[in-house]
Amino acid sequence: MSGPRLWDRCINHRGVETQRFIADYFSDQYRRALLIMGAGFDPRSANVCELIVATMGSRAEGLFIREERPNPNREIVKRAALNLKHLTKLLPKSQETPISVFAPDGAVIGGRNAVRVVNGLLLDDVTDIIVDFSALSIGVGFPITRLLFERGRSIRKSFNLHLMVTDEPLTDDQISPTACDIVETIHGFKGGFGLFDSSRAAKLWLPQLIKGRGAVTDKIHAYVGPHDVCPILPFPAFHPRLADELIEHYLREFESIWAVDTRNIIYADEKKPLDLYRTILRIADARNRVFDETGGSLIVLSPIGSKVLALGALMAAIERDFPVVHVEAIEYKVDFKTLDNNRTEPGEVMHIWLCGDAYLN
Repeated sequence: MSGPRLWDRCINHRGVETQRFIADYFSDQYRRALLIMGAGFDPRSANVCELIVATMGSRAEGLFIREERPNPNREIVKRAALNLKHLTKLLPKSQETPISVFAPDGAVIGGRNAVRVVNGLLLDDVTDIIVDFSALSIGVGFPITRLLFERGRSIRKSFNLHLMVTDEPLTDDQISPTACDIVETIHGFKGGFGLFDSSRAAKLWLPQLIKGRGAVTDKIHAYVGPHDVCPILPFPAFHPRLADELIEHYLREFESIWAVDTRNIIYADEKKPLDLYRTILRIADARNRVFDETGGSLIVLSPIGSKVLALGALMAAIERDFPVVHVEAIEYKVDFKTLDNNRTEPGEVMHIWLCGDAYLN
């Protein structure tokens, strides 16, 4: 039998519920919040910030992370500068910090650089920290969250840690990342991958799929060398047939490379990261019982698709120390004309209360 899970009872909100939570919870004059967020080109950059400032005003301050990649597109740089100007106006008490995602030799260093910056923050007067994934990459957001989670649970005067992200699939459709050539575990999420103690373990790879990333999944599959693959498909999803379209899109991989049994496909509600979190842990518990006496089981995660679902993978990885294998984007290609024309709504904000006062008992 598995023991109690950290987030069996997790406080979370979405859309209007998130807005109500922010208006109620952060209206307490005692609260002082630090908002850690990306200051990039993404039009969703300011959504969470606007909600927080509307309730907290000067009681909130910001850490704006500007992810820097080589040879950025001119329009991307222009829009990032406009977003940063808007964010700074919303939060005058803010710190802007550039983060180099790649070293001069091409090594991926974004996660390490971000952790170094966040680890140096003075948090004595902060009651709540919000990590906004809306404009943060997975390779930067995951290490920051793990650091803050472990720090928040280890110090005597703790803080509340919240995760938020703006869910807007139409915007995701217009942003195409170009992957670099390096496949590796995200900083802080190596788990047992590559260790001698795990050399005999039965490896199960759980890739979260999205269209147009076949080359990336091929690289990760070759790097992980799994014994089995359980692809994660979004269903229900904003696009009703997305799961079927993804199966068609990855048909070659399903049949010829990954040898996926249809019973091994994981369907995860695109709007409910906690469902994916619980599903991953159920799979892990079942495999631990089966493989306990034959070398053990090693689950490897690759959150390639929706950031909302990626939060579920993040929570599972933190709780069980699962390795997370990732390929960083070296650039982004964006159809800004289509993006601007299609953005009729700001999207829904997802909130997860990760640790703090709500879990003291």
